[in-house]
Amino acid sequence: MPFFFTALVSYTPAREHERWIAFLIFLAASITDMLDGFLARVMKSRSELGRFLDPLADKLLLLSGFLGLLFVQALPYRPPLWITVTIVFRDLMIVLGLLVIFFIKGTVTIQPNFLGKTTTAFQMATLLAILLAWPVSIFLCYATAVLTITSFGVYAARELRKL
Repeated sequence: MPFFFTALVSYTPAREHERWIAFLIFLAASITDMLDGFLARVMKSRSELGRFLDPLADKLLLLSGFLGLLFVQALPYRPPLWITVTIVFRDLMIVLGLLVIFFIKGTVTIQPNFLGKTTTAFQMATLLAILLAWPVSIFLCYATAVLTITSFGVYAARELRKL
């Protein structure tokens, strides 16, 4: 993650290779994240630590990417500020909500759902498209925003019911 973030924020048109380094690091991280989850399910080797660390690693990688984009003015496509704020707010609220539940109940069960996984996939695809300077980035930004808001609502409703 620090290498990705450094390459991303170091990008300028004069340092085009930094964008490609950031792209390759992020692509490798995204692919290995998907493979890790797939293999854990197929091999039935899920663990409590993995259930906690995998979404945390996703959040840190994606947050570093979207926050890093705030520093890179030279990219032709970037999400509007409100989309980045929405993504950061959702993740902070989910983490804070889990902490509140832990303090109230003494335990937390992290249960990913299809909408959350889809949101993560769209966030990853959006960052990759932005790094590739693809025009589809604009559509992906807005689709990602809708999914981010919707998935937060689903997570919040589910966790509030548990309380």
